[in-house]
Amino acid sequence: MDIQTILVPTDFSSCAEHALTKAVDLAERFDATLHVLHVVDELDPEFYAVDDAQEKAVQIRTRIREEAQARLDDLVPDGQSIEINTAVSVHLSFDVAATIHDYIDEYGIDLVVMGTHGHRNIERLMLGNVADKLVRHARCPVITVNEEVPWMEGEKGRLVEDVLAPVDFSEHSKQAVRTAKDFAAAYGARLHLLFVAEKRVVPTFSDTGLPGVGVVEMNEEIVSNAEEALRQLAANVGGPDVKITTAVKHGRVAESVIDYAEREGAQLIVMATRGLSGVERFLLGSNTERIVRVAQCPVLTMLTEEKEKTEA
Repeated sequence: MDIQTILVPTDFSSCAEHALTKAVDLAERFDATLHVLHVVDELDPEFYAVDDAQEKAVQIRTRIREEAQARLDDLVPDGQSIEINTAVSVHLSFDVAATIHDYIDEYGIDLVVMGTHGHRNIERLMLGNVADKLVRHARCPVITVNEEVPWMEGEKGRLVEDVLAPVDFSEHSKQAVRTAKDFAAAYGARLHLLFVAEKRVVPTFSDTGLPGVGVVEMNEEIVSNAEEALRQLAANVGGPDVKITTAVKHGRVAESVIDYAEREGAQLIVMATRGLSGVERFLLGSNTERIVRVAQCPVLTMLTEEKEKTEA
């Protein structure tokens, strides 16, 4: 994966600062230019201690821009050996995500790193709003960073020793594995490939027509061959040589991915936003959204080429 430009949208919350820490490290490792963007909602000047918005709209806009730019400059670490661009967008509507999308397109951003939550009572970076829209629709991969990430402080924030890629053997997850190999190589990390054999609850009907539920087990032959299939997948997708660990688990997908990541100490999860057609394993709004919300480590989600062509 060729990463030349990284964007960090920020509202100056602690969660956004965690995202900036991760983005600075990634920019150094991939020798990329780092863009730091703050989108100003002109209708919410109280955040900047600016009053009388209706009477002094022009002056307020100028003061907000200057204050935001100063805060952006303060966020950028001194002495970094990377190129950093800061920008402020004065947003005249409530669709902050659209402004970020426009910035991504205008500057050809290759990766977005952002917090899953913003300032209390401010929805700019709340998951379910801006972060959710970017994960769903951004043309480039998005790394979401939780507010309470235990390894984001100090030098620990620079360590990535284990990368996890959930796999369902769809073309989407194969592309995610290829990207995961690039990130594992950048950090000299071990790549974990995880297949979850999920029991599915399906509706049933008796001879009397009364509805019920049944549990469908995944074919045991598929499960028994999954680890070898994971190893073959890692070899076939190409990319750099990295240390590979494979695992097969039974259970619900989101819970199994989160449990595995915590048990193995994964510092990054890489996954496609969609998996096998008709299967909800990696559909955003179910498992992907839950993993992004709950996982302690950063989660990289990516739209795949096949999905983008389908929606075009």
